[in-house]
Amino acid sequence: MSPVFREYDIFESLKYPVCIIGMDGILTYANTSFLKFMKADNGDYRLDWDQPLFPEYRKRVAQSYLNARNGIHSQCFAIINSPDGSNIPIEIYLFPLIRDAAVYSILALMKVVDDRILSFDRSTLSIISDENFKYDNLHFEFSPMPIFRINESLEIFKCSHSLESFTGYTCDEIIDRQAMTFDSFFIYESERIKHSVNDIFSGDQPFQRIGEVKVATRIRKENIVNIVMYPIIQDNQITSVEITLEDITKIKELNERISSMNRVQVLSDITKGFLHSLNNSVNVIMSRTQLLEQITEKDSVTEGIRLIEKSAVDIIEQIRRVENFLGERGTLMDSKTEPLVDILEDAVEFARMQFKVEENERRRSVIIEKQYFSNVFIKTDTRLLREIFISIILKVADLIQKKGILSLCLQTEKETILTVAVNKEGTTEDQQQPGIFSGIDIRQVAQKLKIRIIEEESADCYSLKAVLPFRQIVREREDEPIHGEFRLRDLDIIIVEDEQALQKIMFELFDQMGNRVFIYENGQEALDDFRKNPCDLVITDYDIKGITGIELSARVKEISEKTATILLSGWMLEDLSAYKNVVDLFMPKPFKLDDLIKNISRVMKEQRKKLT
Repeated sequence: MSPVFREYDIFESLKYPVCIIGMDGILTYANTSFLKFMKADNGDYRLDWDQPLFPEYRKRVAQSYLNARNGIHSQCFAIINSPDGSNIPIEIYLFPLIRDAAVYSILALMKVVDDRILSFDRSTLSIISDENFKYDNLHFEFSPMPIFRINESLEIFKCSHSLESFTGYTCDEIIDRQAMTFDSFFIYESERIKHSVNDIFSGDQPFQRIGEVKVATRIRKENIVNIVMYPIIQDNQITSVEITLEDITKIKELNERISSMNRVQVLSDITKGFLHSLNNSVNVIMSRTQLLEQITEKDSVTEGIRLIEKSAVDIIEQIRRVENFLGERGTLMDSKTEPLVDILEDAVEFARMQFKVEENERRRSVIIEKQYFSNVFIKTDTRLLREIFISIILKVADLIQKKGILSLCLQTEKETILTVAVNKEGTTEDQQQPGIFSGIDIRQVAQKLKIRIIEEESADCYSLKAVLPFRQIVREREDEPIHGEFRLRDLDIIIVEDEQALQKIMFELFDQMGNRVFIYENGQEALDDFRKNPCDLVITDYDIKGITGIELSARVKEISEKTATILLSGWMLEDLSAYKNVVDLFMPKPFKLDDLIKNISRVMKEQRKKLT
């Protein structure tokens, strides 16, 4: 720093920190109080020498500095991050020093205040005055970030043009409240934000920052933003609050996409494992069929048929497991009540498919040891829960390079906890590259189901724990079918199916039970006949000619609410909860005929119960 000029000696007697800033931003002088305040020794320091100002205040300080350079006395409020880590609220006074009718440097005086709210401007952002009125308007005109101001009645009275492109509404629509109000803007967290706004108006808080808030747009898209709120001062009073939005929608979408991409990378390997298991099951069926050709004894034929059925059921279960993990969903599915052990077993079997592939391609052997000390049920989005469990298992297994044991422990004491652990001994020494699941942020997905993920690591062990929400744990199944069967007899039934073999099976099944069965291949033709002759039950495939099975079910319900609708499909259909008032029962193909009859009986009994 330049030598102390004699003309500045007077500032040495002041207890306030004082410095002189040149037009190039370099401090040409600092009194002893300033050096003690900044804990600076010697050397040249610029205005931004160590960025001691908190980011929220740098814009206002910079604007005040520019005003002083232009010959205007300015003052502002800021918070200093001192070298010892404490946050110090200060008032900054900037005076232009003029020589030969030109500003040659700026005198800066700082005053520490005990209460930032009782500072001279009671503001962390802006004082409405003649000198910055022009800047204020330009700020709203050209700001790339959406900004708006609200009064104490939570009415938006000023907004930037960038808010128009962000929301899809014009400023006139927003200000006149023709399109949206404060409540409709912050669709989910309106009350929390109102509380923060009230704190600012009352002077309890100098500013507020709230992260990851969803806001509504004209096209009903939910954008995610970080918001910062500041008070606006006029005549020494807080007259309004300014809210700045930082759009992080794209960042959140990118994180979701990266997580999804990491999961998709394993789908090809998972498919290989599935085909391997499928080939084994089909081989059992073929082998037993060949033996049956040589055997004519009735008992042996019956035994063989039962074995064929068991093998087919094994195939169905593996198809279900794959379907439970395929596809990307943006919304949660309806809650179901299932045994927690069954969900975990599906995840284990799914992981074993992956490990079978790796035994051949990566020469990696993973053994799974299980200990289940809980038999509770859980009510949640069980499909997503399966996905979380499989992600935990594969992420922990990533630490096994060649051969290792993966231990699973499920227990319920005060909380229900799944622990997946691996012994690190010998697992990371020779590891050339991280596993494909090592980078997945399981917490991000688990938060959707309120599941806490706890990561623990020691010198010899690594584990992930999933702590399940207490409110989701139930001691018995809540969605058991209603006791007592409804006899499917003397009913008018429409069946819409384009697979001829299944047409014959379904016709024989319901005809032998004593019903009047009508078969169609075209959904529109079935609907035309239903309009003339309404029936008791409509069973339809999803992918049919004319109209889809869901469309047919919706039209049927419009005509007759008492008609039960059953939707069948070999396709994996997403979020059928949207059609719960249209489809009474969804049965994914393939299915067992016994299960079909049992579930239709339950639906018919519920239908009759509603009508009585």
